[in-house]
Amino acid sequence: MEQQAETQATMSQDQLKILTDMVQQLLRERGRNAETEDPYVTTRIPVTDLTVYPELTEALPSIEEDFFRTPLTEEERKIA
Repeated sequence: MEQQAETQATMSQDQLKILTDMVQQLLRERGRNAETEDPYVTTRIPVTDLTVYPELTEALPSIEEDFFRTPLTEEERKIA
């Protein structure tokens, strides 16, 4: 009985050491990856293009106009 408990304790210690080593390795890898990031570079989310449902286009034909890129006339620029 005593030998079985000792064997289990040894196995648990071995497993704990293996897991501890694995965690330490992961932390080292994460640390290396964090250091390579440039503090002057900002990561942004990717751009997503949206398309309009045909029913909505029929109801509001002006929705297809790219109002963000509609150039202003000279007069409109002076006002803006």
